[in-house]
Amino acid sequence: MRRLGAALLGLLLLVLLAPVRPAHALTEPELLVERARVTALTLLTDPEYANLKSLVQRARAVMILPNVIQAGFFLGGGGGTGVLVARGDDGAWSGPAFYTMAEASFGLQFGGQSSQMMLVIMTQKGLEAVIDRKVKLGADANVAVGELGTAVGAGYGVGIGADIYVYAKSSGLFGGAAVEGSVIAPRTEWNNSFYRQETSPRGILLDRAFYRPEAQALSSVLNQ
Repeated sequence: MRRLGAALLGLLLLVLLAPVRPAHALTEPELLVERARVTALTLLTDPEYANLKSLVQRARAVMILPNVIQAGFFLGGGGGTGVLVARGDDGAWSGPAFYTMAEASFGLQFGGQSSQMMLVIMTQKGLEAVIDRKVKLGADANVAVGELGTAVGAGYGVGIGADIYVYAKSSGLFGGAAVEGSVIAPRTEWNNSFYRQETSPRGILLDRAFYRPEAQALSSVLNQ
């Protein structure tokens, strides 16, 4: 009995002294996918922007940027990181590809602003413009950009056949939130990190060669 008691005591001490493994922490790309899901849900369920839902239902692709920062005093600039998902011929959404959007502008500007932003890509031409190369919105003569929504609910451009529509729901005060002149570029290191292998935007969005089940929650929101 003494030996049994000693053995049990030793086992208990091993359990108590064993290092505790921390819970799995989300990586930055994984966290961004979840934030993109929340952003999409917030924007698509906002009754003030019912036309956004209609566009997404017909979209070729959607880029979601949960937090685009704009700030400046006379010289403005900002940007953010987001995810791009594309709709296949079967109607299903691809896994997310990570992109950055950066912009700079000059003029009489002051204040600061944080925006939840969606770029709704309506055409294959618009998707090809951003899919795997840097593109400057408003500078590509073959891609028409229209603004869908702003913080105060103004809307214009809908129905004129733009390749890409921009929706931004903003907080703060900032003059000139247009995205024309913004540069969109793939974020390769985040794509490789999220899928844990070498990737390409085209492979993710068009070939569907990469998959993570965690991205299904975002697809479900876009399908609502």
